[in-house]
Amino acid sequence: MYSDINRYIFREPSRPKGYTLIEVLVAVLIFTAMLMLAGIALNQGLTQYHGLVEKGLNFWDYAKNIWIDKSFNSATDYYVYTRSDGWFPYFKGSHDGVSYVSLAPFAGELPVIVWIKREDEDGGKYSLVYYETPVYTKTCEEIDRDYVFGDYRKGESFKLLEGVEGIEFSFYGYDLTKQMYQWYSSFDGNKMKVLPSLVKISYTRDLSRGDIVVGIKVNSLAKRVYNANYPR
Repeated sequence: MYSDINRYIFREPSRPKGYTLIEVLVAVLIFTAMLMLAGIALNQGLTQYHGLVEKGLNFWDYAKNIWIDKSFNSATDYYVYTRSDGWFPYFKGSHDGVSYVSLAPFAGELPVIVWIKREDEDGGKYSLVYYETPVYTKTCEEIDRDYVFGDYRKGESFKLLEGVEGIEFSFYGYDLTKQMYQWYSSFDGNKMKVLPSLVKISYTRDLSRGDIVVGIKVNSLAKRVYNANYPR
């Protein structure tokens, strides 16, 4: 009896069991390894994301070049009339832009009037912007009015080039007077009575010179008798 009481009196109180040092170290190592794996996965994901973004941007640049080539290839003899010049195919080209009628719109299905203009950016850079609006049956005066009042900006648009310098247009076409092909810094349908065969857009990016050369596949020379056939 005494021994039982003695054991009860001198029994050590139970203590809550804690983690040993080894268990803590193992937990820390596991947590550290998980953080490292998560960091590696995140870096790989970001690398793949940037790669996809870069491929997407490169694809868009490639698609724009294909599209603008198609737009020029589909330029048409859209004849307009003025009292001073009679009938002529609409086309206006200068050193900083070009306007023509195309059967291949960027959006929709109707033939469009296209304006490709050099526009100022910050830091002395330029962008090259494509605009289009449906041509319907607009006269030369109505087309000019759209340009003067900026209504051409209300249509579809996108940037062909950004952050470049030295954008210049030149045009290769047939001179009816000289009966020969040559390059021009400007090309107007009302004076030339035909459309140019080639349009070249030159620019500088990062000190490197680049060119966009597109062709216009339409036989304007066969329509030089338009005024005789359709007098006004």
